[in-house]
Amino acid sequence: MRQISEISSDPKQKFTFITDDNISFEFKLEFITNQQGWFYSLKYQNLSINGNRLVTDINILRNYKNILPFGIGIMTDNATEPFSIDDFSTGRVKFYLLDKAEVKDLETTFYNNL
Repeated sequence: MRQISEISSDPKQKFTFITDDNISFEFKLEFITNQQGWFYSLKYQNLSINGNRLVTDINILRNYKNILPFGIGIMTDNATEPFSIDDFSTGRVKFYLLDKAEVKDLETTFYNNL
């Protein structure tokens, strides 16, 4: 599990992440003021996920666990959702990039799925 610390308080951000398994994907974050939240889009090979609200979860990509060879964990200091433009820059919200083995471990530990 690798923490991504490059996320700033800019309302629109674009990243190319590379997992520990050397898998590359495009990730966009956008803060929408009137929704008081962060929204993400992701592109990996032929799969596009667009405009999903960023929530606190051990793997926000769990619905795609059989499609994506990685995951993303979002954790907060006080178990609330990301709601402020400075959530990442202050460190209140933490963003973790998970490789395939870590996704499998989380599935086993938290959901008893093998």
